[in-house]
Amino acid sequence: MHVAVLCMTVLTNSLPITLTERESNEDASAVPKQHDSSHGNTVTHKDNDEMNIGQERTGTIFDRQRALDLSQTLHEEHGAGIENRYTDRASGKVSHEFFEPSNTVKIEEKGIIGLDEYEERMRWKTLLEKLARDEDAVPYDIPVLSREIKDHVDGERIRKEMAEQSVIGEVEQPEPKWWEQVSEEEFKSYVNGLQNEQLRFGEQYPRWFSRADVVRMEMLSTAKVTEVYHMDGHERLRLLIFDDGRTEPISDFDFCSEQCGVQKSVDDWFEIFAFHLDRVLGLHRALPSIARVIKAQAGEGIFAHDDRFTDGKPRPVIWWDPDIKHGGYFMENQNSLDLSWTDYQNELKYRCNSLYEKEHEKYYCRTRIKNIEWGKLSVFDFLLQIHDRLDRNCCGYDTDQGEFCMMNGMHDDCDDVDKQFLVHIMTRQEDRSRLVFIDNAGNRKRTPSHLNYRLLEGIREVPEEPINVLRSGNLRGMLHESLRIDKIFWKAVGEEQGVNILVDIIEKRGEILLKYIDGHSMDIIPDY
Repeated sequence: MHVAVLCMTVLTNSLPITLTERESNEDASAVPKQHDSSHGNTVTHKDNDEMNIGQERTGTIFDRQRALDLSQTLHEEHGAGIENRYTDRASGKVSHEFFEPSNTVKIEEKGIIGLDEYEERMRWKTLLEKLARDEDAVPYDIPVLSREIKDHVDGERIRKEMAEQSVIGEVEQPEPKWWEQVSEEEFKSYVNGLQNEQLRFGEQYPRWFSRADVVRMEMLSTAKVTEVYHMDGHERLRLLIFDDGRTEPISDFDFCSEQCGVQKSVDDWFEIFAFHLDRVLGLHRALPSIARVIKAQAGEGIFAHDDRFTDGKPRPVIWWDPDIKHGGYFMENQNSLDLSWTDYQNELKYRCNSLYEKEHEKYYCRTRIKNIEWGKLSVFDFLLQIHDRLDRNCCGYDTDQGEFCMMNGMHDDCDDVDKQFLVHIMTRQEDRSRLVFIDNAGNRKRTPSHLNYRLLEGIREVPEEPINVLRSGNLRGMLHESLRIDKIFWKAVGEEQGVNILVDIIEKRGEILLKYIDGHSMDIIPDY
């Protein structure tokens, strides 16, 4: 079962903003202690005029005669012109594609390529050959790679799949949800009849919530839990199946449609705040989240011997989106695709999938994600100081303020860019051009003078709507209006006084963010 591991921080029994310290590092298994670079090495694409733009790893300039020999071999085996893509005759450089020393050659003595580099290339070859054999194992970014290493894999099936997925209009559209088929008056009538004391929507619920948000929050708040699943190695999480009264009952999490959720730890309460911030800013990338106390009833075996269903503490419950794409090979199911820090920076540098014209037509983009999506993510992550996605190793922190990544050895990899990969980069099956934000608990304790600016590195486009909200002076009032709806959360953080402390943090970071955007002349543009 593919489940995105959602690691964060949560709501506790200590009410006003004592907002407990992070409960413990008990779920260290959710954060690997080492990044094995073999899991995520990427093949970079180059043409003659791209050979010197910093995409090659250091130490990979090859012997000139060997380069010319290889060029001739490529020309003979793959046709005229192919050597121009992989070999720079003038400099004698060879890009990594197609360059493979023989297994029988002692490559250290030849001085052609480093042993570590060679072993990584061979791991990639093995992986790609496996992907060509295993139809169920192809992550969506592999087709892009296969165009340039087609002689190592049977790429015909992969290219066919990519072509099918890219044809607009041929993708089967999902059935419309019931709330999409009713009138505005009918939906208001539904909201007025909810009779839920824990969610205070009222007829005029905030405009930043969609109909889907309202329905899903209501389900998470009130629906009966029919099944509970544990995740091996992740004791902080419980996977829940609800009886929502509308969808067909299920007993297997793999068949979830609308009726599933994830209950998180008492430490992860900030995830709920993050959801409301996402909606208020107009990003609409986080999943609906509410606070709920789920109590075991007498005789309910599914809750047996589980303290979290008997201790009376409110915990975040987050809607499970069955359409999220899982399958990145790095960190297994915690990604929709594998993306190294270097590749990510190149996606930004060349404005991949941007409304603007691409900066360099000969650069091969690694993903289908729209450029503006990275701007949304960076704004969101900077305000909440979520380092886990873009800066897993905490390389952007100039001081240790207690983050787990500063203690478990991951920060030591900041000197080696080849070991730095993005995590929790999620898209949906039906739209792989847009991100989904998971694991959003963030870090409210980071002081203003020691924020992580690496989260903004390389960003050139930021979305207009969140910037307008930050500049408007209305953020506090909007967050109060939004958070007040979730009665359990509101009370657990200390009501208005507690919420004000949280908003103070975000407003201060917002001021710093706006100065950074202005100082770096970023493009503020409408969503696309």
